[in-house]
Amino acid sequence: MPAKKDPQTRLIDAAMDLAAAGRWHDVTMIDIAQSAGIDIGVAFDHFKSKADILRQFVRRIDRIVLADLDPADFNEPGHDRLIAVMMARFDALAPYRPALRSIVASGGDLGPADTLRAIKTHFGSMRWMLDASGFTTGGLHGSLRVAGMGTIYARCFKQWLVDETADFGPTMAALDRALARGSEWDKRIGTGISRLSRACGKIQKKCDRFAQKCRRADHAEQTSPSAENNSTVP
Repeated sequence: MPAKKDPQTRLIDAAMDLAAAGRWHDVTMIDIAQSAGIDIGVAFDHFKSKADILRQFVRRIDRIVLADLDPADFNEPGHDRLIAVMMARFDALAPYRPALRSIVASGGDLGPADTLRAIKTHFGSMRWMLDASGFTTGGLHGSLRVAGMGTIYARCFKQWLVDETADFGPTMAALDRALARGSEWDKRIGTGISRLSRACGKIQKKCDRFAQKCRRADHAEQTSPSAENNSTVP
């Protein structure tokens, strides 16, 4: 006998089923709880809104992709690893494509605050996908890299939603082209940030030398004979 799913999993599954069966905009939290066979109060303890469910669904996909990583793939070039990771993500999403079409058609049914949280979740996922592909994501360069990956994924996601091929070949081709273009921009940004960092370092050194000269001048003025004579004047 299969293990019984936990309430959170059942609620997410019910939400995806209802989204696939109709308009996501029309689905309520009450509908989801009833479809999952879970008391409404228990549902409230797990999720406060449909947006909460969507964020947890995204994290579920993150876990599926990351858990299936093959350490041997880390020896592959970064571009190839990233394509493999992102296509694995689309494979993980494939069973939910009808639901995702409904959710996208409704704009996720998100309010302003939920939209901001969704963006944060989206970029958090992209950071993990890049990390899993061997790319650094720290600092200014890393943040720009995450933002770029988020844009590429969003565009390829739209392509994937209408891609009816068995292997998602057109989606993979679009991803390959986008990542190739993104790689060129990534190199330019990296070069620009390095130059900016060197320039800032030179400016900082000049400022430090100027500050040191000022301190020496102040010290010399304070210890000069005229300063000592002035200090004795009543």
